[in-house]
Amino acid sequence: MPTTGPATPRWRRASLWRQLLMPLVGLWVASALVATGAAYWFAGRTTNQSFDRLLSDDAQALAAQLRWHDGRARFVASRETADSLVFDSLLRSHYSVRTEDGRTLVGELTLPLPTPDNTQAPRSQQFFNHQADGGPMLRAVALRVRPSAGDEPVWVLVAESETKRRQVTNEIAAAIFLPAGLAGFVIIPLLYYGIRRGLAPTRRISALVVQQGEHDLSPLNVAEVPEELRELVQHTNALLARLKASVDEQRRFVADAAHQLQTPMAGIRLLVGDMRRMQRADPSQPMDAEVLAHLDDVAARGARMVRQLLAYARAEDETLIEDQVFDATQVARQAAQRWQAAADAAGKTLQQPSDAAPAAAMVRGSPTLLGEVVANLIDNALRYGGSHVAVDVLARGARLHIHVSDDGPALDAATRSHMLLPFWRGGHGQPEGSGLGLSIALRVVERMGGGLAVRAGPGGSGTCVDIDLPRATHLHT
Repeated sequence: MPTTGPATPRWRRASLWRQLLMPLVGLWVASALVATGAAYWFAGRTTNQSFDRLLSDDAQALAAQLRWHDGRARFVASRETADSLVFDSLLRSHYSVRTEDGRTLVGELTLPLPTPDNTQAPRSQQFFNHQADGGPMLRAVALRVRPSAGDEPVWVLVAESETKRRQVTNEIAAAIFLPAGLAGFVIIPLLYYGIRRGLAPTRRISALVVQQGEHDLSPLNVAEVPEELRELVQHTNALLARLKASVDEQRRFVADAAHQLQTPMAGIRLLVGDMRRMQRADPSQPMDAEVLAHLDDVAARGARMVRQLLAYARAEDETLIEDQVFDATQVARQAAQRWQAAADAAGKTLQQPSDAAPAAAMVRGSPTLLGEVVANLIDNALRYGGSHVAVDVLARGARLHIHVSDDGPALDAATRSHMLLPFWRGGHGQPEGSGLGLSIALRVVERMGGGLAVRAGPGGSGTCVDIDLPRATHLHT
C-alpha cells in the first residue's frame, strides 16, 4: 500500500482567494511604503526650505538694526530686542553680528565666516551646515551687509540646531503614515471581504456539484453563474452530458449483453440436463452424438458472442488501440485472403483489392483492429449477401475508402440504419449472429477519425459498407 506524506498545511494549500488577496495586500503595502517614503522626503525638503526662509528673515531683521557713522558700523537695538527678533518657541536660535575684522556688535555665536564674494550683491546671504566638536549639527545663514564701498562690512550670522527640523519632519511624516496605517486595518478586511464575496459563486457551484452526488449527471444551473465562470460551467455541462450518454449506453450494452447471453447459456444448460438424465437412466449408454453436436454448436455461438463482446469493449477503450501509420490496402488484402477458403467452400466468389488500388494508402490507427473490421464485413457479406463479394480500396483526395459490397437482395433504408445498432439482427432467421459486428466496426473506425456507412450496392442492388478514413500522407504534407 503506497504511503502518503505529511498533510500540507492549510495556509500552504492552493487557494484562489489567497492568490487574489496577497497580491492586492502586497501592492497596497508597497504603495503605502513608497508613498510614506516620498512624503517623508518631501516633508523634509519642504521643512528645510521653510526654516531656511525663517533663518533668512531673522538675519534680515537683525541687519535692519545696523547703522554706519563715518564708515563705522554699530548695532542700535538692545540685546533684549535682538533676542526677541530671533525668538523661536521650539528651540533657541543663536546669532552674532560682527564686523569683517572680528569686532562683535551683538550676540555670542562663534562660527567661521564664509569667504566673501565681492561679486555678490551688498546684502547677499549664504546657507551652510556646521558642527562643532561634540555639539549638534547647526544650520546657519550668513548675511554680509555693506551699504557702500566706504562702509565697514558687517556679517549677520543666525544658526539653529537641525533637531527641530527633524522633529517637524517626523511629525509631518507621522501625520501622513499613521492615517495610512490605520486605513490598512480597514482596507485589508474590506479586500478580504470583497474577494470572499466575489468568489461566493464558485463556492456555490462547488456545493451544488457536491450535492448532486456521484450518480447525478444532470447539468448545472448557469442562470446565476458569473460571466467569468459561465464558459467553464457550460463546458462542464457538456462533459456531463457526454458522460451521461456514455453511462446510459454502457448500461444498455450490459443489459443487452446479458439478454443475448441468456439464449446460449439456457441452451447449454438444457442440453447438459438432457445428457445427465440419459446417463442416470442408463449409465452404460454412450453420449448422444446429436446432443453433443447441438451442445458444441450452442457453445460455439456463446464463445463467438463473448469474443464479440470483448472486441466491442476493446473498441470502446482508446488506450488499447494501436497508433501507427500503416498501409490500408495491404490490411484489406490480408483480411480478404483469410476468408478466401470460406468463400470457396460456400460456393461464392470473393474479389480481393485489385492491383490498381492506391499504392500509398497510408492511414493512422490500429492495423489489427482495422483488419478485424474488414474481416467481419466480409464474413457478414458471405453469410447474408449474394454470391459475389468484392473488397475495393479507393483514394479520393485526402480520404481513403474501403468498400465491402455484395450482390444480394437490396435492403431498405430503415434496415440499413438499424444495422449499426448494437445487438440488432435482421430477419434472416439465422441464430448465430450477435448483432455486434457492425457496431464494433463503427467504433473502431470512429476512433481512427473516420466514418462507416451502409449504402445500396452498385446499380441499387445488394449492400455496400463504406469505410471512410483520413489519409496519413495528406496529414503530414
